[in-house]
Amino acid sequence: MLLLLFVGALALLLAGGANISDDYAAAPLSANSNDGIEVVQPGIYEGPPSSEQAISRVPTQGTIRGRVTSALWSIWPSEVVIELIKIENHSKIAQFACLREEPNFIFENVPFGSYRLKLVGDRILAFDIDIKLDAEGPNIFQSMALRTAASISGIVFDTAGSPAVNVQVVSRFQHDLEGFFVTPQITNTDNGGRFTIEGVRPGLHKVFVGAEHSPLSKTETLNISENSPNAFAEFTINKFGMASVFVEVRDSSVDKVTLYKKMRVSAERLNSDPTFRLSLDVNENGIAQFNALPPGRYSFTAYGGGVRRTRQTTSVIEGQNSDIKIGVGKL
Repeated sequence: MLLLLFVGALALLLAGGANISDDYAAAPLSANSNDGIEVVQPGIYEGPPSSEQAISRVPTQGTIRGRVTSALWSIWPSEVVIELIKIENHSKIAQFACLREEPNFIFENVPFGSYRLKLVGDRILAFDIDIKLDAEGPNIFQSMALRTAASISGIVFDTAGSPAVNVQVVSRFQHDLEGFFVTPQITNTDNGGRFTIEGVRPGLHKVFVGAEHSPLSKTETLNISENSPNAFAEFTINKFGMASVFVEVRDSSVDKVTLYKKMRVSAERLNSDPTFRLSLDVNENGIAQFNALPPGRYSFTAYGGGVRRTRQTTSVIEGQNSDIKIGVGKL
């Protein structure tokens, strides 16, 4: 009986709690209020306030790209190297290896400054070029020319055994295709009579002393190959003679200075094999001065300026100067 009374009282108590007024119920969270904490509303970010300075990012590095170029006949070593050298302290800061099949190179993230690109390799001529990397030119492309170190060298003497100083030496490449012209390579002897022609291509070369159409020596044929990239030749030439040719205008009414500017004098060595022929301008005094003529019998011809071609024959003697006078008249 007591148990029943206790259960009934408990039921009444629970029923009374369920009817508590809504005034005491917990209020829901508000989007505008959270116990004094300001709630961030959704929106678009417009950057820092105008009073704050934006961070400026100025580039300080760049890129150097390039390509090793060469003629089809060039002999490439196993590899060539492009060195990147800082000019300020002459220190090598990087290098890039190139092959004939992969001739391109690149240096990335290079700090701005002045640099030297240097091409080096076995049996090639060193080549370098200076460049500047800065904000105005942060990306540079540079070609590097590869030239083989193959060369023709030698020495030239005169008939007395003395070095022939400052005489011209010519090398003409003999192309496989008939009639194909290759510009000859030319150099001069030094004070010891020595000469060197660098960067010659593989194949046969005809080498002689003198001008292209006025050789002073016999012609030597030399072969340049990958296995034999250097050739040597020795030449002997006659000691030179000199000739002063005076052009005398017979017509006194002619403006001689104007006429002389249009005239030339040629010197042809007679009975010469190979043929020696040289032509010079006449100066304002009517003189053509030949300072290096192989000794022998010569035909000197004055021409140009509307005058009649006039010829005079005389001998040029070793180590001496010959004076020749040629009188000319209008056509």
